[in-house]
Amino acid sequence: MARFFFLWMILGIPFLGMGQRKSATPQKKASSTQNSSWGIGVNTNTNSGLLGGFSFLKTFPNRSFVNIDFTNTKDYREFDSPFSYNGRNYVEGKLNYLINFRPEYGRQWSLLKQASEGGTSLNGRIATGPTIGIQKPYMVEITYTDPGSGRPTSKTGTVPMARALDNTYSKSIINGEGSFFDGISQAKFIPGWHLKTALEFKFETLKQSYLAVETGFIIDYFSQPVEILNQTTPRSVYTTGYVTFFFGKSK
Repeated sequence: MARFFFLWMILGIPFLGMGQRKSATPQKKASSTQNSSWGIGVNTNTNSGLLGGFSFLKTFPNRSFVNIDFTNTKDYREFDSPFSYNGRNYVEGKLNYLINFRPEYGRQWSLLKQASEGGTSLNGRIATGPTIGIQKPYMVEITYTDPGSGRPTSKTGTVPMARALDNTYSKSIINGEGSFFDGISQAKFIPGWHLKTALEFKFETLKQSYLAVETGFIIDYFSQPVEILNQTTPRSVYTTGYVTFFFGKSK
């Protein structure tokens, strides 16, 4: 929550300033919520780091909209291991990444209409749609002992964290995190569904461009439990609070 407040202070105040500057100049259009628009967004949420993902939004004159989210879900208990080797970090006990692809359809309602001169509007939103979860093994680089033909040798390789923890490799030591693209062939899709509620603060700028802040809550339900961390109970339901900053055009 402290991260959200910090981002609001940095990005929200300039947006308000731009909205106020526009109100000093007469404009032709009365309310942007009655027009179509599109926007590209950058997301931060309670299940990710500072950069949580990206969004694409298209709104229509009848107040409906379609949106596509692409976000990363982390377990809130994740932390970097204090036993990093040669300064290389890895997440202690992390078994899988969980990437979410969310196409959705929704409706919005005007809670605070924009003045005829321009400025700020406030909209309420609700949306739903499928969630396509992509579960990919978390890969780490290890050094291990290979018995070979009776003469043990030391080898290095990149393996899933689950294999580094279950003694598959003799006397293994984790050197650090592997590439995100390692093990991508082992990824699997987990279908689900989601529901989203949100508030959008929209600030009109020049030449029909706009800046918007959308903040809300998402609940994802997957068809099977997803395991992210070792020795934790896999879950089918994940909840997320989020803030997305949109940059776009109105028509």
